[in-house]
Amino acid sequence: MDKKLNILAFDENLEKDHILVYYKGPFIDTVLASIGNRINEIEMNPVLNKKVFSIFLELAQNVSYYSEERELHDQKSKSYGRGSFLICDWNSHYSLTSANLIKKSWAPIITEKCKKINSLDVDALRQWKRELRNQPIYEGQLGANVGLIDIALKAGSPLEVEITPFDENYDFFALSINVSKTINNNNNI
Repeated sequence: MDKKLNILAFDENLEKDHILVYYKGPFIDTVLASIGNRINEIEMNPVLNKKVFSIFLELAQNVSYYSEERELHDQKSKSYGRGSFLICDWNSHYSLTSANLIKKSWAPIITEKCKKINSLDVDALRQWKRELRNQPIYEGQLGANVGLIDIALKAGSPLEVEITPFDENYDFFALSINVSKTINNNNNI
């Protein structure tokens, strides 16, 4: 006999865990637009809303580009990354998390990059970002590799990385960032 989902318990858990937005699936344009609309509906300071929205876009782009779990969509047969995204509403901050599968070989690289980002102050992060943007972009490269730096700069808080073994080839990568509800122009990481 199939186990039936207890939707009431699921709904209560979302509430208990302060989850405002949760999505799992392919990160296609229409879904991202819907999530963006939901973020804009959350009652918060306009400056904070812009910050949360722009961090969401960076996190979503990471899943779309780099998730090892792919799904084909639309007439062009474009491949989209699959993963999860959630926003939690805590008393003092919003917590944004994205998660997706990565190759095991990428886990130490991502972990070290996040450690480096977390060790730098705002000025050093901005300098590193400029250096990366001035480097040539190679064929097949999806950007200047400044997304994680942008997330840390916008949030003004450290990147939280959790890597869990999935199988012999892949790890489950979760990236979380906290965004203070207090607007502070002098955020330090």
